[in-house]
Amino acid sequence: MKTHRSAIAISIGCTLAVAGCSSNGSDGGGASTAANNTSVTAQKYQPAAKLVPASVAEAGVLRVGVALGSPPDEFQDKNHKIVGWEVDVVRAAAQTMGLSVKFVPNSFDSLIPGLQARRFDAAIGQFGVTREREKVVDFVATLQSNQRFAARSDSDIKVTSLDDLCGRSVAVVRGARQYEFAKAQNPKCVQDGKKAIRIGVFNDDAQAALSLTSGRSDLYWSGATAVGYFVKTSNERAKVVGSYLKPNPLGTAMTKNSGMAEAMQAAVQRLMDDGTYQKIMTKWGLSAMAIDKAVVNPSVAEN
Repeated sequence: MKTHRSAIAISIGCTLAVAGCSSNGSDGGGASTAANNTSVTAQKYQPAAKLVPASVAEAGVLRVGVALGSPPDEFQDKNHKIVGWEVDVVRAAAQTMGLSVKFVPNSFDSLIPGLQARRFDAAIGQFGVTREREKVVDFVATLQSNQRFAARSDSDIKVTSLDDLCGRSVAVVRGARQYEFAKAQNPKCVQDGKKAIRIGVFNDDAQAALSLTSGRSDLYWSGATAVGYFVKTSNERAKVVGSYLKPNPLGTAMTKNSGMAEAMQAAVQRLMDDGTYQKIMTKWGLSAMAIDKAVVNPSVAEN
């Protein structure tokens, strides 16, 4: 494990080098620099504010663990400002609850342990909602998404099932579901007489994507928002070559049974009802993945 400080420094550099700061298109992530710099604000909504746990309300600050290096979800722009669609949603939700927000950068695999240790009140990091995660943290759904694969533009790789990964080098993010899926696939690859998947594990999406464009990996595998944004900002160096899983919720995570999920649900639903949420989705080119109900611990489709 790299130290916390060095991981963040690498994240900043790779994000700027790989993702760039502009894109167009409306499916899977990507919006103009001007749009990304546009602030979306919200007004305090007393019914949501009343649900905030007393300890958080008294502090007046929502502490949010954030895994940087995953544009357009959460990353640092050229001015080192923390930005992204999840950042905008959480910041607007905090305003709706009458709170300021403090973002606490962490690696993705430390977010859930950080919530369990109460180092922060909520966490974002392109979290796919799963039954296993719902056992240890609470979620409020904020988007509907699946997973995608990217390859270099001159590649002939197509991914229609995980069998197509056998013998390939695949870049994934540390602590993400993709790593577990790839590990579980390897015995099947060997059983079928194929070579195992060579799994490259990286601290964040920016580093995983960079391994693809630099030729160290054949594929980059992550959430659809991150892969879509990367491809659209890659100056045609990469392309989407497949997808995996049915669309399922992404969400903001909170400490289990802390009461924070109920307040967050009321706040995000308010953003959906008054049009603020739709402004954020439009800003980041994610309208096709938008939802209209901020459900606590939503059901997950079988895949």
